[in-house]
Amino acid sequence: MTPGIPLSRCTGCGTGFFPHRLICPRCGEASWQTDRVEAGVVEQMTTVRYAAGRDRWEPRYIACVRTSEGQVINAGLEEPLPEQTAVRLFDRDGCPIARRALG
Repeated sequence: MTPGIPLSRCTGCGTGFFPHRLICPRCGEASWQTDRVEAGVVEQMTTVRYAAGRDRWEPRYIACVRTSEGQVINAGLEEPLPEQTAVRLFDRDGCPIARRALG
C-alpha cells in the first residue's frame, strides 16, 4: 500500500478532486497537477454484510471520509470505526483505504 491517495489539482483554480476529472467543473480548465492527500476524518461508516452469489463472505466496512483537503471520498476500512475518527489514507491498487490514525 502506498501512503496517501492521488488528488488531481486544477492548475486554473487550485481545486482538488478525487477521482480524477477530465475538465474542472469549477473553472473549465483541463490542466492538472497531481498531489497526495494522506489524512481525513470518518463522516459515516457502513458494514456490507452480504454479497449476492457469494458463498463465503466476510463483512466489509466502507466509510465516507472527509479528507484534510475537504473532499469527501469513499474508502475501505479494515475495521469498523466510529464517526469523527481521524484516519490515515492509503492507496491499495487504486482503491482508497482508511486506517485509524495513531497518536
